[in-house]
Amino acid sequence: MQVLDKKDRLLLAALKKNARKSLVALAKDIGLSRSATHDRIIKLEANGTIKGYTVLVSAEAQASTKAVLQIKFKNGYNNIHLQKKISQMHPVIHSQCLSGEIDMFAHVACNNTDELSELRELISSIEGVDTVKTYLVLKSSF
Repeated sequence: MQVLDKKDRLLLAALKKNARKSLVALAKDIGLSRSATHDRIIKLEANGTIKGYTVLVSAEAQASTKAVLQIKFKNGYNNIHLQKKISQMHPVIHSQCLSGEIDMFAHVACNNTDELSELRELISSIEGVDTVKTYLVLKSSF
C-alpha cells in the first residue's frame, strides 16, 4: 500500500464523512482541482486504499415484519414510566401513551415473526403490563 500524503488523508476524511459528495465539492474541500481530485480517487481505488462504497440502511427499512402492539397496563402503574421502558426496547420504533381503555401503542419493526414473538413475550413479562395485543401491518403509506 502506498504512503498517503496530506491531500490523500483529507480526501479520505471527506469521503468518509460523505461518499456521495460531488467531485467539485471534494476538490474544494482538499484544495485541488476537480481533475486532480478525480485522479487521486482513481489511484486510491486502484491501490486498494479505497475498497468500496456502501449504503447504510436503517433497521426499520430492512425489517420484514412490522406490527402495532396494543398494550394495557395494570391499575396503579405509572404509564409514563412503563411507556419509557418499552419505547427504549429494540425494535420499537415509535410509541404513544393514550387515554382511555388502551394505555399504549408500540409500533415495531422486526426482522421476522420469531423476533416479534420474543418482543411480545418480553413486554408481557414486564411488571405492570396487563395485556399485549398484536396487529400485523399489512401495508403502510406515508
